[in-house]
Amino acid sequence: MNTAKKGSAFENEVRQIFEAAGFAVIRGAGSKGLFDSPHGLIKPDLIASKAGTKNRYEIQIICAQCKVRKIK
Repeated sequence: MNTAKKGSAFENEVRQIFEAAGFAVIRGAGSKGLFDSPHGLIKPDLIASKAGTKNRYEIQIICAQCKVRKIK
């Protein structure tokens, strides 16, 4: 399995974990998009969100990068 397939499989595995925890998840295939954060532009692989528990205006958002590397 090449690195791209391993990365995609890992992203899908992490996506399933977030979904099991009640998050709605968007996967940015190929990491092509940019997300403007207070810390600058980032390229997330997954963006997960769900309603908070404290009030109706609270939203939890997680931007995640999922990386694999070749083992030599």
